[in-house]
Amino acid sequence: MALAAVLLVGLAVDATGQVHATQRAQSIAAEAARAAGQHLHSTAIRGETPLIDPATAVAAAHAYLSAAPDITGTAQITSPTQIVVTTQSSYQTKFLSLIGITSLPARGRAEVQINRAVEGAPR
Repeated sequence: MALAAVLLVGLAVDATGQVHATQRAQSIAAEAARAAGQHLHSTAIRGETPLIDPATAVAAAHAYLSAAPDITGTAQITSPTQIVVTTQSSYQTKFLSLIGITSLPARGRAEVQINRAVEGAPR
């Protein structure tokens, strides 16, 4: 009975750890996408359609991702106004390693869509 209780507590601890790692991966993906989304072509300043500057946007996302040592990820321009960042990490288990499960995956994904807004309404 005690062994079952320890396994259940261990499962709860490791499941919570994986959720935390997934939330962190998601948060880092969102921030990297936000950093990338700030890099627009200069035409956006003149009031024209805002377009992502692909080279600097991807570089900004990768720079943000490189600041998180245990997270890997990619940034991809999916359209002239959209960038997608995906991240991967893993949670090193505390209790499940006793039964051979040493890590659990944690992934994040974020998209940024660039829009021009006039008086709060996208145009």
